[in-house]
Amino acid sequence: MDWLSIGPVVAVAVLLLVLPGAALALAFGLRGFAVPSLAPALSLSVIAVASTVAPIVHVKWSLAPVLWMTVVLGAMLVFLRRLLRRFDRKTTSPLERMRSRKQGWGTVVVFVLAVAIPALLLAKNLIIAFDTPGSFSQTFDNVFHLNALQYVRETGSASSLTIGHMVDSAYYPAGWHALVSLVGSVTSTAIPESVNAANLVIGALVWPLSMVYLVWRLVGARPVVLLSGGILSACFAAFPLLMLDYGVLYPNFLALAVLPACVGELFHALGFSRQARANVGVEWILLGAVSVGMTVAHPSALMALVATSAFPVLVLYLRQVRPLVRERLWLKAPVVVPSIALLGGVAGAAVAWKLVRPDPAAAFWPPTQTVAQAIGEAISGSPMRSQPVWIIVGLILMGLYRCVRQPGHRSPLWIFLVLAGFYVVVSGFDQGRVRNFLVGVWYNDSYRLAALLPLASIPVAVEGVLQIGEWFRRGLHALSKVLLSRVGSSDDRIRGLKRGVRMGGLGVVVLGLVATSQNGQVHTEELAARSLYEVRPNSPLITTDELALLKRLDKEVPQGTVLAGSPWTGTALAYALADRKTLQLHILAGASPDVDAIDTGLRNAPADGSACKAIKDLHVQYVLDFGTQEVHYEHHPYPGIEDLQGSHAVQLIDQQGNARLYKVVACQG
Repeated sequence: MDWLSIGPVVAVAVLLLVLPGAALALAFGLRGFAVPSLAPALSLSVIAVASTVAPIVHVKWSLAPVLWMTVVLGAMLVFLRRLLRRFDRKTTSPLERMRSRKQGWGTVVVFVLAVAIPALLLAKNLIIAFDTPGSFSQTFDNVFHLNALQYVRETGSASSLTIGHMVDSAYYPAGWHALVSLVGSVTSTAIPESVNAANLVIGALVWPLSMVYLVWRLVGARPVVLLSGGILSACFAAFPLLMLDYGVLYPNFLALAVLPACVGELFHALGFSRQARANVGVEWILLGAVSVGMTVAHPSALMALVATSAFPVLVLYLRQVRPLVRERLWLKAPVVVPSIALLGGVAGAAVAWKLVRPDPAAAFWPPTQTVAQAIGEAISGSPMRSQPVWIIVGLILMGLYRCVRQPGHRSPLWIFLVLAGFYVVVSGFDQGRVRNFLVGVWYNDSYRLAALLPLASIPVAVEGVLQIGEWFRRGLHALSKVLLSRVGSSDDRIRGLKRGVRMGGLGVVVLGLVATSQNGQVHTEELAARSLYEVRPNSPLITTDELALLKRLDKEVPQGTVLAGSPWTGTALAYALADRKTLQLHILAGASPDVDAIDTGLRNAPADGSACKAIKDLHVQYVLDFGTQEVHYEHHPYPGIEDLQGSHAVQLIDQQGNARLYKVVACQG
């Protein structure tokens, strides 16, 4: 199967991530390229809400709940927008509103290029990383993610309140699973192909759209801003490729892909964007709407959003109260009300910061380097020992210089200080209370915070591009004076020369970014990811022999049958890849006493009475033995279901290399 064959699946994923959100964006009154830029985040919110509500009203998860939710939410938003405009008509003039909505054809072309160029680059990177449309990540967490998709197909529910039941958990953020399962159900596509098609769209389309929206809000709508911001979204290995390699962290991947759009909307709602707010109330409702889906995909992204709000909220508060405090008007409403709101917001953020984090036992990841090394990696945009792209390093340094020197350009600096600071803490600070408090939300895991650095670095790097442009402008101005005084060139020729030099300079920056990044850290990371998607004779999770045996299960094992097997060796993926349920559907799923009895004593049945009883109670009729190679190359013994060649409790049914399928013949009466 080649990538062209799943083109319709990719198209469905695009439509699911664009159309519902575009409808809501129009209902909000958005126009121009704000509509496609925010459409994926809004679509994700529609999918998240619909998947949560569907099982409550006893509706099977499908396209229908998404369509109904789009209509209902769209109608609600139209009503709220009209209601709020009655109270906020004078925020901007009609002329300003018209200008903010209209974009000329030139700007539209630039926007399309700003998204299309990185989309092609990222699509190429992801296709290389994924190897084939049917490949799957050979990593620990992917056992849960693939099986959860099969669980959605079996139960008809993709709710975050139910999907965790697969592993006896009350809650699991299921935004990614709801989206991918919907892609699979609409197209009747196998789970691996659905995963890769959806992830291709998330990484190659959603991410650059979201990033362009962020730089548009923070830096401006100039063509050079949109184009450089879009292209830079394809120039970092830390995202999107790293989240598709490490873990594998698919929910984080989806949440981080829409996080830039949410951050851009946050700064716009607070009044720190480059565009005037048409209606403050609508902007805050829009911020909530785009944040819902991101939060359901993974709550840690919401905490990143909260963290990036710290500086602008504090600056906004000081702007409001400082003049009044100087006049000693301490107890006046313009001071008291913002102060109470600030304290309430800080208290709410502190509570969320404490609650939205994993169990401390799961946040065990240690620091990986010194503080100085971490600072160097953060500033250079090359975390986790990736190769620096020197043109990007230069742009980040020039951008930081510009942001510090020019007060009107501080927003990118605020975001950079927070997110880069988190990376320095997680990868450089010693383990302890401070580190755990600040970055325990992200499992104290350097990789998860490394993936946030492109969001922090790209707006700063775009400021660096503008700084180069400013220096070019000054140089051209000096050159034009020389030409006018010595050569006598006409104004038209001077203007043409300036335009040509500016375009040439922009072309050099664009080509330099593409050439150096795609052959540097990005290429290294795409090959590293590919090594974990290829199915090989020695793959860590599923080998070629094991996959061949799994593909024959539907002919050899009846539907509804339960299989025993060590989940560490990949047998649990019989559920996702062959639709045959195993005793443990995730590596870390809790094992009941009956499961333990089988894992330790099945080979000795019926002499082992507890194993025999468990075989009957759990209806275990087959055993998958994939040897002792585990995904993490560790050793977790399962003496009751390993090395069964000499056991009279089972009968060998099929074998491919070291992968064996046994039928349980003991205790079946």
